[in-house]
Parts: sequence; structure tokens; C-alpha cells
Amino acid sequence: MLDDATVQMLTRHWEDGWNRGDLETIMAPFAPDVVFSSPGIPMMTGDPAKTTIEGVDALRAYLDAALRRTRGIRYALQTTFAGIDSVVLVYACGFPDGAQKPGADLMRVNRDRMVVEWRCHY
Repeated sequence: MLDDATVQMLTRHWEDGWNRGDLETIMAPFAPDVVFSSPGIPMMTGDPAKTTIEGVDALRAYLDAALRRTRGIRYALQTTFAGIDSVVLVYACGFPDGAQKPGADLMRVNRDRMVVEWRCHY
């Protein structure tokens, strides 16, 4: 089971980073070989067949573009679920027009507490 310190670290980097638009805070817990998947990847890249981003440099470039494109969106963490080597963050995404969309992100970590897999669900 993941310890509380790791869960808190991951939630802080995720929530604070996105809500402040701080790429460095978001990227801090990711391992060099991270694999990211999200339903938003095809929309952001314009490639309907692309659903995965591999490697920390590619993830950084993707998230940088996402942050620029999603200004004004706020994330409110609702709950977390800790597993053996992963955490699930359940949240509400608030849009500037007042609309809300639920989501959940799964982050799997290695022995060094670095995220090696990140999967978004919404």
C-alpha cells in the first residue's frame, strides 16, 4: 500500500500544479520513462490514433501545450484511493463558463516514488 506521504505528494503536485498553471510542479513526480494515456491526447494532437505519450520530455511538451490551451479551468480534488503501487485521484473539472466535468486519474509509481504510468479518465 502506498504510504500517506506519497499520496499527499502526488495530489499536491497534481492539484497545485494544474490550478496554478505550473508545469514544473506538475512534472516533478514523473519518471524519465513515464507513459501517459488520456482521451484528450487525440484532441490535443489532432491525431485520432494517438492515445499515449511516452517519456518525460514528450509529456512535458504535451502538458505545456495543454496548460496554454486550458487557461481558466480549475480542478477540485474530491477523493483519493491508494493501492499497492498506485493512487487514483477523483476530481471535478470546473470550466470558466461554470460547467463541471468529473474525472479520475490513476498514477502508478515505482520504488523511488516516481510516476511511471498516468492514465486519465473522464
